[in-house]
Amino acid sequence: MRRLAELLYRVTPDDRALGPVDRELAHADGVLHRSGVVFLRRSDGRVLLQRRSAAKRIFPGCLDCSTAFHVTFGETYEQAALRELREETGVSAAVRSVGKFTHHDPPEHQIVAVFTCSSDGPVTMDPSEASGYVLLSKLEVERALREDRVTPWPRDGWPLARDAL
Repeated sequence: MRRLAELLYRVTPDDRALGPVDRELAHADGVLHRSGVVFLRRSDGRVLLQRRSAAKRIFPGCLDCSTAFHVTFGETYEQAALRELREETGVSAAVRSVGKFTHHDPPEHQIVAVFTCSSDGPVTMDPSEASGYVLLSKLEVERALREDRVTPWPRDGWPLARDAL
């Protein structure tokens, strides 16, 4: 059975789009591509972090942002953030861009856009993506980033999101 290609944006270090690249090829060859993360904040100030599914190929079982995503060719960073937030958590909320960083940890080589959002809506995690989630205060997020097994994305994205939440 032939796999349908998932096309991402091949980009320059200054995030200029060069055209599409197949996700598997991007990972196999270390091609710089677009991705992003969202940090979701509740009205009580707690931040949702998900625990990645043990079945994930990359960083299984690690603590991660509220959602992390690739930007599919043809969509904007914001469209991808809204899509993945809804798909992975069941939450529909406006997102706000707070910056970008570059991440290289094979197989990923990405420009990562960081978004924040606020919602007290119900959370329904996609079990293929996450085994669950935690709601942490900002201080507890800082501690978890130092002491827990975490993906690189909250570690590098949290400094951009922290003051915006």
